[in-house]
Amino acid sequence: MRKLVSTVFGVAAFLLTTMQANAALFYYADATALDAALGITTAPNTWLDAVYSDESNVDVGNQSPGTVETVLESAAWFNTSLSFVGGGACGSAPTFTNNCTQQDLGGGNSNKTGESNLTANVFGVHFGNRFIAFIFENPVNGFEIFGLRFGVSNIYAFNSATTPEVPIPGAIWLMGAGLAGLQIARKKKKSA
Repeated sequence: MRKLVSTVFGVAAFLLTTMQANAALFYYADATALDAALGITTAPNTWLDAVYSDESNVDVGNQSPGTVETVLESAAWFNTSLSFVGGGACGSAPTFTNNCTQQDLGGGNSNKTGESNLTANVFGVHFGNRFIAFIFENPVNGFEIFGLRFGVSNIYAFNSATTPEVPIPGAIWLMGAGLAGLQIARKKKKSA
């Protein structure tokens, strides 16, 4: 029993350390999960994957289109080749600057919105010190995002030649291995 408890604590400590190292990126496979986790909704909401960073100044660095494109192409984000369509620093509603606009709908820190009038299948949004990007199967004509805690500063639009698979974070694989190990230890204990 003592060995089993030690194993459980060891696996839990390892997973916690791993998850903390990767805590800046979060993956969402559908609009319902994104809304439940962050209160963010989009129109259209038919995107395939979303990747959210709560530390965009670390993950994305400077906000130039080239830097954003390089980050979104990386294996940690969408793992696909992109081409820049347009976007950048947004104007305040109703003014579109760089084909995007942003506004505060009032009511505090959960009612900011942004809109791009470009046609693309990848949209990246920088708000506060956070960044979120969405990939659609096919290009969409215009993109809106609602429920942000901070004002939108930039929206970028890209096209992708292929629809990538967003990687499953390593911590999930490690957790599965730990659970399998616990199951094996449990079976060995019962047979002894």
